[in-house]
Amino acid sequence: MKQCILIGGGNTTNPNNPYETEHIDKRIVELANKEQPIFLYIGLANSYADSRYDHIKKIFQNLKCQTQYLKKNNVIHNPKIVEEKINNADIIYIDGGDTLKLLDYVKKYSIDILLKKAYEKGTILVGKSAGAILLSKAGLSDSYILRGEKSTYEFVEGLNIESIIICPHYTKEKQSIIKDKLKKKEIVYGIPNQTALVIKDHIIDKIEIENEQVKIIER
Repeated sequence: MKQCILIGGGNTTNPNNPYETEHIDKRIVELANKEQPIFLYIGLANSYADSRYDHIKKIFQNLKCQTQYLKKNNVIHNPKIVEEKINNADIIYIDGGDTLKLLDYVKKYSIDILLKKAYEKGTILVGKSAGAILLSKAGLSDSYILRGEKSTYEFVEGLNIESIIICPHYTKEKQSIIKDKLKKKEIVYGIPNQTALVIKDHIIDKIEIENEQVKIIER
């Protein structure tokens, strides 16, 4: 079975704020259906991947996972290690940050090909925020704002592993932005923080909800 979890957002790494995705993280491990699944963290979208992994490692080790980390140095210099880690993983967790930066790394070093192969063989793919956009057809991103290139959110194309358009960190205020940016009749899944879509064999199987519903926005 092909399984993909798209997380809208939520704190996992700031010790000064509550841990917000515990219910989703437990669900991810349950879906692996193994006593000690191999969990691989990819943090290519942000500049603090080492410290973020330190926090996420503790979370998933407490959930009985064997945790591994795809280091940027290996991505650049050791493609065999990258391929081995991706091929051996039961769960691949792609964290958030700069969507365009993430896409650049993934495509430049052929990680997109490895992720698609892993998904086809049954590895669970998890994307949070920018990582969720990466796994989708497209998503509303703040990357151009972060880079100082534009002043508004823009839709960024992902790898189309799941053929849906999403808005991570969805709030009601973003609904008008989404409708304004859609160029044709399309559906966008607005995924708030602490919320995730669970997709099995390209069908949305379940919406995990903490506080808010996923919002389906049509033009």
